[in-house]
Amino acid sequence: MDGLIFIAGLALFLCLVVLPISVVVSLGRGNRNQREIAQLTLTITQLQKQVDDLRFEETGRSRPTPTPVSQAQPVAVKTRHDFAAHAAQQSTVKPAADMAAPPPVISPWESAVPKPAAPVTTIPHPPIADKPAIDKPQQPKNDLLSGLVGWFMQGNPLAKLGVLLLFFGLAYLMKYTVERDMLPIEFRLMGAAVASGVLLWFGWRLRVKQTMYALILQGGAVGALYITVFGAFRLYQLLPHMLAFGLMLVICAASVGLAVLQRALSLAMLASIGGYLSPLLLSTGGGSYIALFSYYLLLSLGILAISVWQPWRPLNLLGFVFSFGVAGLWGINNYLPEYYLGCQLFLIANIVIFGVLCLALTLRAQLPGEKIIDGALLFGPPLIGFGMQYLIVRHWEFGPAFSALGFGLAYLLLAWAALKRYPSLGRMLAVSGLALGGVFTTLAIPLALSAEWTSMAWALEGLGILWLGREQKQIRMSLSGSGLLVLALASALVALGAGMTTLSFTLVFAVLALTWLAVAFLWRDLESDAAFRQVVSRSFLAGGILLWLVCLLGFAGRLPLNYGYGAFLTMALLTLSVVLWRWAAQRLAWLELRYSIWLLWPGMLAMLMFQLIDLDSLLAFGWPNLVWLLALPVAYWLLKREAGTLPLLRLQQGLHLSLFWMVVFALGYEVFWRTMRLPWGMDEWRLGLQMGFISLIILATHGALRKGCWPFAEHRQLYGAIALAPLAALALLLLLVGNVFDGVSLGWHYLPLLNPLEEGAGFALLALVTLGLFVRREYPQFAVLLKQALPLFTIAVLFWWGNGAVLRALAYYADIAWRADTLWGSRLVQTTFALLWMLIAQIVMVWSTRCGQREVWFGGAALLGIVIVKLMLVDSARGGGLARAIAFIGVAILVLIVGYFSPLPPKAVRGKEPNVASERGNV
Repeated sequence: MDGLIFIAGLALFLCLVVLPISVVVSLGRGNRNQREIAQLTLTITQLQKQVDDLRFEETGRSRPTPTPVSQAQPVAVKTRHDFAAHAAQQSTVKPAADMAAPPPVISPWESAVPKPAAPVTTIPHPPIADKPAIDKPQQPKNDLLSGLVGWFMQGNPLAKLGVLLLFFGLAYLMKYTVERDMLPIEFRLMGAAVASGVLLWFGWRLRVKQTMYALILQGGAVGALYITVFGAFRLYQLLPHMLAFGLMLVICAASVGLAVLQRALSLAMLASIGGYLSPLLLSTGGGSYIALFSYYLLLSLGILAISVWQPWRPLNLLGFVFSFGVAGLWGINNYLPEYYLGCQLFLIANIVIFGVLCLALTLRAQLPGEKIIDGALLFGPPLIGFGMQYLIVRHWEFGPAFSALGFGLAYLLLAWAALKRYPSLGRMLAVSGLALGGVFTTLAIPLALSAEWTSMAWALEGLGILWLGREQKQIRMSLSGSGLLVLALASALVALGAGMTTLSFTLVFAVLALTWLAVAFLWRDLESDAAFRQVVSRSFLAGGILLWLVCLLGFAGRLPLNYGYGAFLTMALLTLSVVLWRWAAQRLAWLELRYSIWLLWPGMLAMLMFQLIDLDSLLAFGWPNLVWLLALPVAYWLLKREAGTLPLLRLQQGLHLSLFWMVVFALGYEVFWRTMRLPWGMDEWRLGLQMGFISLIILATHGALRKGCWPFAEHRQLYGAIALAPLAALALLLLLVGNVFDGVSLGWHYLPLLNPLEEGAGFALLALVTLGLFVRREYPQFAVLLKQALPLFTIAVLFWWGNGAVLRALAYYADIAWRADTLWGSRLVQTTFALLWMLIAQIVMVWSTRCGQREVWFGGAALLGIVIVKLMLVDSARGGGLARAIAFIGVAILVLIVGYFSPLPPKAVRGKEPNVASERGNV
């Protein structure tokens, strides 16, 4: 039953694994043969062209004109025999110095061109370049798995697969003999050793006829010998430990020797794997780490010796993986501080072997013109090695820091040596060495210093690397330096979370801000994509400005000052910073930095809000308000000097408008805060002062416009209308609300029109009329509308406040309580308003009749109608009385007078003047 299962498994393995691999290999070989045939055809054509050129030069004839590309003629391709005969005839001709040597002819030629005949095959062929194209060397793959897969697929993969299956077969056979107890264990092991020796001898005999096949047999034999020794020691305890170890070492050395003699990478790989696995397979758990590391170091030196003759990259990678992998696994579980010296020497030796010497030997063996550097061997040993170095020195205070510094200095020295030793490859190696040296030197800083100093050191180092990359036009180096500044910011944030003193905070963030600004400036001139360069430069500029502001806020906030004084100090420092930015932007012709000066505006707004929210009053802080005497002149100076550099007019207007509103808002809020704290009974003063302040701002602004003062005259419409629109709306609101007050202040006598309330209203009306006239003059599109609306608005406000003034006078002098029901029920008030409105209506109607204003006459008539309705519905509803009689008689007399002096004006006839006399006669 076991035999059937074995046969079925073998058949399934052949169908699912062997057959697909064979098909893939066959297809790969077919494609490779086709490419080789095409390359040989191209080479022959080029050689034919060169021979023809030499022939024409010898005979002195001119070469015929080549046909155009669009009319390419067929090119005759001769066989190898014809070409050889023709070349023999021309052997006396001296070839040109720049003639390219043809590549060697390989086996696909025999199958591509038959020998017996010499036919001429014509194939269309495009024009050929003067020099044959040279295939670019393949870049080495940096992972071990791809290297092992490539090794298996090269050469004769079927033979390799057969050897593997042979191992399985022998294993099953030994299992079968063990289960049946057919032979003693000594005979079984001896038979396996003899069979392995015979297989090795047979492979050695075939090394000339079938090289690849012979190497696979030798590799299988070596593997069988390894397994035999291992089984004799581990499974059956027939060999002592030292003897088994010695046998495996002999097998390894012999196999490596065979591999070097035959230049067989596969055999060397197999021997090395067995050598590295031997101490692991034969380990009893009580061995010395010195013996293990010494043995591995011996194997590493063997690989280094092999690299002198055969620089095999997979073999180097294999040694690197085993040496560092096994050492790392052992160190994680078994390392103690007393093992330091041995581990340190082993680590240094392997880094030198794999990271320096093997790499150098690989470079020495490259063909001229190749520039292939093994990234795995260049970066793997130092990076992994430093991780191990950290583990063995971390118990010392500055052990990791000095280790990182040592690694950095070593690779900086290696970069210098590589540039001297390999002039062609030196630049690439030097850049790699500089990168590693810079990384390790950078890493030494946080391992030795605190986060604050680390942040500053990284910032300065990143700036230096960026400058070096800019000078050498290396965009990657510039990006590395920029990334280091980001790491410096991260270190500063870590330090901030852990707690920092005022001096440390200021110093760290000042250095960060200045370095970020310097990086932003350097990126402006780097040779890279313009859009990318601009994005990086502006990003670092914004970050530098933000870091500078954080530095100012943190410095002022951490000082032991009285409450609120830190904000004033921040405002003063921001103002000085803006002046400094403007100076630097002018000297450096840096437009983006020039735009940052406008950050003074949000700074002033934030300061204003802080004052108003915190203490409700600007003057409550006392002498620190002197900072506004610095900020406001600087702000207007910037508007005077720099607003013209802004790309959009809207931005300029926005800056002017926002600054004006901030000033007005600050002053207005202070006036409001002061007036709201007036004692009880001073409401009239409160409203009067508020309306007076608004009127003063509007009138003063228009006064400055008339005198041509800057900045008002430069932006007439902005300051004369748009900036004053909120004040006009507020003044109108106060005019509507203020008229409901009685006008009497505590301790003051009421005088009509000479009290704070009505005087403030008068100034407010004057300011609104002035604003309206300015808008009608400066905005022609509103001229027609305002010509009619402005007089109506003025009349309406005067009527509203005139009635209020009369009502306040009646209430004060007639001793009427200032309540709505009392005033409404007063016959004196009702009669006075009836007569007053009738008088106003009469004046309006008489004036409109004389001026021919029919619409105005109707307005007066409407007011007259309101008076009559009031008499009927209000005055008469209160019963008899002298006041009612006087009201009716007075109104009647006034109506008669109006009817006599102010009849209805006639309609205006186009082209004719209104005939007032005829109208009056008709009445």
